[in-house]
Amino acid sequence: MLELCSPLNSKLQAGRFGAQGETGIALGGRPVRDLWQIAGWGDFEAAAIEVLSDLGLCGLGSYSLASRAKGRTAWRIAPDKILIENAGNLSDYMSANLATLDLSHARTVILLSGTQARDVLSQLIAIDVTETAFPEGRFLQTGIHHVGVLIQCMGQNAFEIYAPVTWAETVWEVICENAKPFGVEIVAD
Repeated sequence: MLELCSPLNSKLQAGRFGAQGETGIALGGRPVRDLWQIAGWGDFEAAAIEVLSDLGLCGLGSYSLASRAKGRTAWRIAPDKILIENAGNLSDYMSANLATLDLSHARTVILLSGTQARDVLSQLIAIDVTETAFPEGRFLQTGIHHVGVLIQCMGQNAFEIYAPVTWAETVWEVICENAKPFGVEIVAD
């Protein structure tokens, strides 16, 4: 089986750049683990609940709060679409009103953290990312430099940015450029 290679491998060389002194931003990346999209029509909700229940996840979720259980995360991204990471192989769930699609090869995750992470995000997207408006567990779908991304808040100042692999380098470079004034540390695996 082919091993997936991140388009960010050349960018993930440990080091520091930008402002002198302490760094306010840490940037890294991680591989996507078994990312599947389930989509449907007709009685989509019943079919989706069966899949989610089998994976240990409760209900269909909301459009801004990730559902997490057993090392899996599910995001309801549209009325008839749900993304699930660390789901294993969902191809057996194909049915008359449910389609499954493996997106593991199509996304990469950029890790953004540090005391100034929310400041950087606020420069990149036109959405309120204060801790009150965007707390841990929440996600949003938006664009960074005209590239559609999903951003998951993982902690007070920690975010995972799911970007299409074809645009991952562009998103990375835009984040780096906006983070430079705060000082950036690249964190390699």
